[in-house]
Amino acid sequence: MRHIFYLIFIGSLLLGCDSDKSRTPSGMALNIIPNMSNGLISELDWLNEPESYQIMDSSLSVTVKKGSDFFNNPEDNSIVASAPFLYKRIKGDFVAKAIVQPDFTSQWNAVALMVHCDSLNWIKFAFENSDATGPGIVTVVTRGTSDDANGVVLNKQTQIWLAIARKNNIYSMHWSKDGKSYKMARLTSLPKMNEVKIGIEVQSPVGDEATHTILFFETEERTVKNLRILN
Repeated sequence: MRHIFYLIFIGSLLLGCDSDKSRTPSGMALNIIPNMSNGLISELDWLNEPESYQIMDSSLSVTVKKGSDFFNNPEDNSIVASAPFLYKRIKGDFVAKAIVQPDFTSQWNAVALMVHCDSLNWIKFAFENSDATGPGIVTVVTRGTSDDANGVVLNKQTQIWLAIARKNNIYSMHWSKDGKSYKMARLTSLPKMNEVKIGIEVQSPVGDEATHTILFFETEERTVKNLRILN
């Protein structure tokens, strides 16, 4: 069974205009149907609903305030869980994919795919303006407290595909420049739970404000044979 929520900027690209090619990840499949609407948003739920968001040209833009983040800090045991999170509930195995375009005007600004079990157990798989690398892949796995792991540097990318696959209580995180060839960033586990929340998290921990864009979001209920290889 497949549940698809498409948030994809298509605009003049479908008309063959060259002017918007720079806004589309290289190699993006053009057979994706842009069907984002307020109706589809209404089928999802917000945790920490943002003050403003809008749908334009079949993409979703979300404006977030300073201090928006999810992080259970291992250094001082503080917990921040204030970032907007647009999600659906899903049972069993799945593959979730998104195309994200973060606003990188401030440090730690990010858009992430997020798996949320409860306040102490969650995964954040982000395209983030890291303090260590600049724009790149960052993973945060929280089991009571959060870790913080910097991955591949993607300074030349403005958009990226993110994917999370679940098999039982094991999760693998993958990224791609074109939505076809994925590379695994991390493999981890969360406590066994039949149903989890899966969706998009948007954050601006220290910047005054950020407007992030989500161009595509899809969940598919299927079991991946090999979590290290996504296809």
